[in-house]
Amino acid sequence: MTVYRGQIYCGVVATGFANGASDRVAESLARDGPILALLDMLGVSLVVWLALGITFWLFLHSEPERARRSDFYIAGIAAFAFLVPLPQLSWLALACVAAYLALTSREATTRRAAVVLGAITVPMFWARLAFAVFGGPILAIDAKMIGWIVGTGGVGNTVPFADGSGVVFLLPACSSLTNLSLALLCGVMIVKLYDLKWSKPVISTVVAACFATVAVNLARISLIGIMPAYYDIIHGRVGITLAEWMTNLAVMVIYAGALRSDEPIHA
Repeated sequence: MTVYRGQIYCGVVATGFANGASDRVAESLARDGPILALLDMLGVSLVVWLALGITFWLFLHSEPERARRSDFYIAGIAAFAFLVPLPQLSWLALACVAAYLALTSREATTRRAAVVLGAITVPMFWARLAFAVFGGPILAIDAKMIGWIVGTGGVGNTVPFADGSGVVFLLPACSSLTNLSLALLCGVMIVKLYDLKWSKPVISTVVAACFATVAVNLARISLIGIMPAYYDIIHGRVGITLAEWMTNLAVMVIYAGALRSDEPIHA
């Protein structure tokens, strides 16, 4: 029986993703219950789920490439990492698998799948790692921009309310970095799905999508500073969900508009 690389790595990705996302899924189920958790995509962004589906699709539609002995070794090492009850280790293992495939695959579609897989690990792991190391400066930048919009300035990770009644404390979940990483993932996903080149129009489209995600996030947090009486709504589940869907819609419209323009972004 012939075993192909795409088959092996579909299993590796499915197992690694399930283990890596387990903490977010468990938190979402415990906080919201099964119905609301499903509506919230189990705590994982819609863009990530789409990118995962495209990764599988690319693997399954790649030209048959016979599995090598090294593939079994890589799959075994990854499986060992997945057995460790530490979700972050699963993402690191998947990032290594993606790098290995991108460097060793002769088949172009498999390399495209590897790039999308590597991009998935950015919002799911590397952005969190960046926060762990550079969280203070990142939140300070967000606070400065929000303070400029509200008109009260920002100190550290705090922004005073416009009416002087208190301050907004910016936490990692409030930062624009996560949305920025999702916009980049969406760009990589579309580029690799349609096998586009990283031309000037492509890069311009990705930059526009990144600006849109940052703008939506800054607008939501700024509304808290301007209208603190509505803090619970804007900062709560309603505000978060609305901002997430507005971000997804804005990003999809930007990319869809570029793909349907008279001058395609791969030209």
